Amino acid sequence: MSLLLNGAKTMTFAGTEMQCLEIYTGEAYTLPINFTYSNGAPINCTQPNNWTLATSAKFYNVDTVTYPTASTVDLGNLSLLSPQPNTGANTYSVNLVANFSNISLGEAYLFVPADITGNTNGDGTPIVNLANSGANSTLVIITLTVTRESDANASLDNVNREPLGFIVRYQ
Repeated sequence: MSLLLNGAKTMTFAGTEMQCLEIYTGEAYTLPINFTYSNGAPINCTQPNNWTLATSAKFYNVDTVTYPTASTVDLGNLSLLSPQPNTGANTYSVNLVANFSNISLGEAYLFVPADITGNTNGDGTPIVNLANSGANSTLVIITLTVTRESDANASLDNVNREPLGFIVRYQ
C-alpha cells in the first residue's frame, strides 16, 4: 500500500522515500485519502472487517531546505527534536485525526491541526518564528497506521505504516 498526496513533492528520509508537503505555522489541513484498487475502483474498508486508522508524529530540526527540482526536496543536517512534543502516550498524536468519512467507499481523511507548531497548548511543539529561514525549519513526520484483517487468516491483522513529511515554515 502506498499513499499519494496531490501537490506533494518527494523526499528521502533515512532511506525511505515519502510524500512531502510544506505548511505554514498557524495553518490547518484536512487531506483526503482514498483507498482504491490498482484499477481505481474504491476499496470497501468494511470487508471483511472494518479497517482502523491511527496517527502519530515525530519532530526534527532542519538546518537547510533546498529544492533541486520542482518535485523534490533536499533536507540537510536533520536532528531529532529532544524532548519530543507530547500530547499523551509519549507522542504527539492526540491533535492529529485520521478517520473514515465513507468507509464503504474507502474515503478517509487526515487532519493536521494548526497547533502542530508554536507550543500553543504547552505540548512542547517547536516554535517556528523566522520567515523563510532554513535554519529554523521543522520537519514533522506523521505516520498514518492502517490496520486491517488479513485475507489469509481472519485472526491476524495486517498493519501498514505510511510516513508523510511536512516541512513547517513561518508565514
